[in-house]
Amino acid sequence: MNTFTFRPPWLLAALALLAVEVAIARYAPPGVLRGFGGDVLVVVLVYALLRTGVAQPPARLALWALLFACAIEGLQGLGMVDLLGLHDQTALHHVLRIALGTTFDLRDLVAYGCGWLVCRALDLPRLTCRPAR
Repeated sequence: MNTFTFRPPWLLAALALLAVEVAIARYAPPGVLRGFGGDVLVVVLVYALLRTGVAQPPARLALWALLFACAIEGLQGLGMVDLLGLHDQTALHHVLRIALGTTFDLRDLVAYGCGWLVCRALDLPRLTCRPAR
């Protein structure tokens, strides 16, 4: 079985989600959208990136996206950003601090779970309307 495949619609979805995430990070005031919505969408973004090129069942890819987000959150609790020495010396360090996060929060894990639910909902079998006989 081929491990990799290319699905352009998923790449477009990932790029659109990335644009939304950047807009939330840049313009949304602190609150539910920025603190929770962005975390929900990050799992969907990772899922869309996986769907772009990995030939695995959608349920498995959704789980991988969830586990990735939870792993990053766990590393935040271990002070990963400080261990990597990302102290805003450069623009890249600043971007990485934002992308990786600096504070562990259990509510983020709840948001990631909601993101996983969105990923699973994206792949529910499509209902078809059959004409009456």
